[in-house]
Amino acid sequence: MCHQRIILAIAVTLAGSNADIKALDPDRASRDFVWVERRVAELQPTAKEKRFDEIGWANNLRSALQLARGHNRPVFLFTHDGRINTGRC
Repeated sequence: MCHQRIILAIAVTLAGSNADIKALDPDRASRDFVWVERRVAELQPTAKEKRFDEIGWANNLRSALQLARGHNRPVFLFTHDGRINTGRC
């Protein structure tokens, strides 16, 4: 709990100092925005990193089998019982 208060105090202090800097340099806000936009674009996944999206997902086994036959591909069946958000299967 003490660590959270320290972190909050530091964040408030930095936010206040940042507001003072922006008051001195009004163009800084626009430069910061441009920098953030550019950085977000740089960090977007590449086509190679998005290969996972190319998987032919199906909502049910019947349509998966139909797609598999039509494309001469295997079916990978994943079942899960529990909470996937914990990172444990």
